[in-house]
Amino acid sequence: MNMSPIVNIFIFVLIVIPMFIYSAYLIFVMLKNTDSGKKYILFGIQVSLIGGILVLDDNIDFNGYEYSIVILGLILSIVGMSKNKYSS
Repeated sequence: MNMSPIVNIFIFVLIVIPMFIYSAYLIFVMLKNTDSGKKYILFGIQVSLIGGILVLDDNIDFNGYEYSIVILGLILSIVGMSKNKYSS
């Protein structure tokens, strides 16, 4: 299933760019917050699992943008691990 370039740009502008802006905000809040890093590790794992389900589903085609969700989950997990490591 090929998507038109207009739909591809629409998905990129309305989904991917706000997702990365929100993830940068989450990382900033995570680093300033005094909560445990384990919460953020679990949140990153959850985001990675949702992205993995989107990648494996044959009926969903986001033209590769679902891989960015998996990468975002991995980044959130890494930030949570570093917070957990340096907070104790």
